[in-house]
Amino acid sequence: MNATNYYDDYWNHAAHRKDAWTPSDGNITPEEKILFAKSIPRGASCLDYGCGDGSRYGRALKEGGVDYRGFDISPMALEQAKALGLNVGVLSAGGITSLADASVDTAICFEVLEHLQEPQKALAEILRCLKPGGQVLISVPNSALWIARLEFLLTGFWCPGGSPITARKEPWRDPHIRFYHPGTLRRLVEHAGFKASVELGEGFTFGAMPFIWRRPKLRALADALSRPLRWLGRVFPSWFAARIFIVATKPASLN
Repeated sequence: MNATNYYDDYWNHAAHRKDAWTPSDGNITPEEKILFAKSIPRGASCLDYGCGDGSRYGRALKEGGVDYRGFDISPMALEQAKALGLNVGVLSAGGITSLADASVDTAICFEVLEHLQEPQKALAEILRCLKPGGQVLISVPNSALWIARLEFLLTGFWCPGGSPITARKEPWRDPHIRFYHPGTLRRLVEHAGFKASVELGEGFTFGAMPFIWRRPKLRALADALSRPLRWLGRVFPSWFAARIFIVATKPASLN
């Protein structure tokens, strides 16, 4: 099975799950709102690299007056995005968009790099598409989260966390194949030619625990009860943030 077929199957399963989970599940988080407000102004052109069905970020950015341009490898996901009225296109097998060099003001790459065999190629394509001085906002799951460390220490089991379909039952076919914490993400981004400027951890939540995360209603309750502790994820992201964000800038001139 090639990557296109794999992710078509991924989105097809998500669309028909009885528990209502999808890869783009959830609302825009407080951290994402902060990053969007600072880095993606109304009228800016924005590449969404690995946009999926666009239901979470694409729709929100378009409604915010952003010139949205999403790309994904899955035709099924793109059909769902087009049904929302989003401007989307197909990523080639090599992860290349149809955008011209230095043609977009900003880019987002949320929850994508952990899926890629060669994430550095995705960052190279984003760098090519950005105008000099343009910024990319990146998020990945934090593989060093406290619950993952504890589970591995006590049981030896490593949960990749990519999907309720596979993460615990069949981790060998889970969509997450690359793993990051704040330090490794920064190194990857800087090695790709960007200047990393801001790191941010998602607020702490007990909803990130595996047996809670797989159940949307229970996760919503856990998120609400965790609000007084959200500061832990921002102050100690390596330990307590389920997701980590980084803002990186394309240099005005590349050597």
